[in-house]
Amino acid sequence: MLPENTQNNIDGTGKRLGQIAVSCLKLGTIGFGGIAGMVATIENEMVVRRKWIDHRHFMDVLSASYIIPGPNAVEVVMHCGKERGGRAGLIVAGVCYIFPAMLICLLFGYFYRQYSALPGVQQFIFGIRPATTALVIGTVFRLSVKTLKSNRALIVLSLLAFAGSLYGMNEVLLILGAGIAHYLVVAAKDKLPLFTGVFFTPFFLQVSSRFSDSKLFFIFLKIGAVLYGSGYVLFAYMEEALVRRNHWLNHQQLMDAIAVGQITPGPILSSATFAGYLIGGTQGGVLATAGIFLPSFFISFFLHKVLSLARESRKLRLFLDGLGAASVSIIAVVGIHLFTSSVQQWQGALVLSVCLLLTLLFKKLSTVVILLAGSIGGYLLLMTWPVA
Repeated sequence: MLPENTQNNIDGTGKRLGQIAVSCLKLGTIGFGGIAGMVATIENEMVVRRKWIDHRHFMDVLSASYIIPGPNAVEVVMHCGKERGGRAGLIVAGVCYIFPAMLICLLFGYFYRQYSALPGVQQFIFGIRPATTALVIGTVFRLSVKTLKSNRALIVLSLLAFAGSLYGMNEVLLILGAGIAHYLVVAAKDKLPLFTGVFFTPFFLQVSSRFSDSKLFFIFLKIGAVLYGSGYVLFAYMEEALVRRNHWLNHQQLMDAIAVGQITPGPILSSATFAGYLIGGTQGGVLATAGIFLPSFFISFFLHKVLSLARESRKLRLFLDGLGAASVSIIAVVGIHLFTSSVQQWQGALVLSVCLLLTLLFKKLSTVVILLAGSIGGYLLLMTWPVA
């Protein structure tokens, strides 16, 4: 018989882990719209509704995720899980967030193998993009107010990062530059400390192009460990490793894997699941998923410790505030790109307007409701007035 206090602690931990699992399964199912769309849903769930971390803490995590390897959204979700449920919370958050996309991609892979084509889902997801765009716009408004706080230096840095991102400059360099610039502007009298990057670059022996489960796993493990910046860089790595070097896929199959990553929820790295399934069936899909996301779990443990120390340091606080200002700008630029693609047809513009109104008027409204409204509304509009 366990002591009463111990039993209560176990019950409390179990309850928190259950909450983390439910939230992250939901986020992994509705995470459309790339990193900006996923950030919008995560911020709404973890900060606005659950209040597990505050806006400033959220921006610190998001900003740091841009300058380390791995998928940004997964690392942000795992950090929130760590804050809520400790190490177990980090693992539960990561697994539950990744699982829905993996399951959907395995299902797509099955249909692809059976029928040599992707199932027709475009009508069902037509309204999701404008709905996600509305969530991104709402998030930018909310985060800009919380992050910039009428601070002139941060506002100027944010505008410069916005212009640089629109021009096409590297997002990692913009965010790092903003952090360092804000530190120098505010603390110019002090000596700038030396910041060193930690690069997770494991070495793998060259082996033949013959397929094996272990080789497939290590290829995606290497990709996950060195993948910086946009998730779309993934496709360059996949083309090199899977098409040109090992000849496991052809270019058409790789393009279809890219399409699956774009039309399914969750991180675009879920394309790896589809590619792994085509190469090695269900086992191959699971191994590819495990390999590409495993480095993020180790990196997130490291990130949590570093941020915990940085948030207590005034000097590093200045650096993090600069990162946050640039991050808001980069999300805003992504929002502009989503907006222009969402309003090309009047049906999309109508869905966007309604969902944006819902987002701004009902700030605690679940993202699931907004995405469902966009999806159903878009489907009905296309059925009534098809796009020419």
